[in-house]
Amino acid sequence: MKTLLHKLGSPWRKALGQGGVLAFRASSEGFSWVELAPGKTWPREVLSVGELARGDEDTPQWLHKLGSLGLSGGQVIALLELDDYAVYKLPAPNVPPDELKAAARWQLKELVEGKLEQLTIDVLQAGDDSRSQKEMLVFAARNAAIERVCQAGTASAKETRVVDVWETAQRNLQTAQAAMDGLADKATAALMLLPGQCLLTICAGEELYYTRRLDADDRLFERATSTAKEAVREEVPLGFEYMPGDELSFGSMESEESSLIIELQRSIDVWERSWPGRPLSRLYVLSADHAEAVARLLQKELGLRTLALLPQQLFTGDALAQGQVLPAACLPLLGAALRDESARP
Repeated sequence: MKTLLHKLGSPWRKALGQGGVLAFRASSEGFSWVELAPGKTWPREVLSVGELARGDEDTPQWLHKLGSLGLSGGQVIALLELDDYAVYKLPAPNVPPDELKAAARWQLKELVEGKLEQLTIDVLQAGDDSRSQKEMLVFAARNAAIERVCQAGTASAKETRVVDVWETAQRNLQTAQAAMDGLADKATAALMLLPGQCLLTICAGEELYYTRRLDADDRLFERATSTAKEAVREEVPLGFEYMPGDELSFGSMESEESSLIIELQRSIDVWERSWPGRPLSRLYVLSADHAEAVARLLQKELGLRTLALLPQQLFTGDALAQGQVLPAACLPLLGAALRDESARP
């Protein structure tokens, strides 16, 4: 089946050839990238990572600077910024597969502002086929944003063949770690900590079932990092269950409830009601720093086994050597670079 979204991480795959992979982001503030060596053995080898601030250069100067980076990935994958697209979870209409995108576009008429002609639309089935009422994730990306990243990709390397989204990039990281942990067929959740917001995904069997963007809770993160040393020595109990109305103990936070923990628990509750046969076996925390401290705190408050997903567990190379700090902008790019066009039909 043909799909517009060999650009947006669709499950319907198109072969892109062999060789290494270059995954990049291009925004008005700058350019960041990850290069992976050819091959599919674990851990995957990272050839280079980096970021470049744009500064005051005009477009021709900026594109020339990108060309001077010397990037040459065999497959070139652009990752849109979160603000460049929206995700909608909608009932999947009972139409032939080749009419699904058109049906999704029709449903979006009442949900999006502006002209649909200015958006690239594609769909991803949410979950598996085990339920009679199927759902789909509809991605609506601004055409101008796709043109911007493709222009940057052509300037820095060569023609951009794939434009991906964060939800599928995070799925790739999450399911790779779950497989390494012996949980390939189990349901797991992943939470990426970002400035001002967090991205939650729930996956099973390499498929994305659920995604949600949550507001960040800076006070929670401050508590996690300030008490990291004590948390290392503390035996974190499992089995804590949050109930509506309970007060969560936050020490210096004066026992205020954490909005992030409350919303995480609500999402977990929705998942358990929607997919009772797939209990969550683990929550992974992804962050450029302090992931382990936040994971310990979330495990204590949610009662769900929670671990930090560290890049060194899945990748190798000088860019990830001990003592090297991975630029925060490059973390989601590791997942985009894991995109496997041959994994599914």
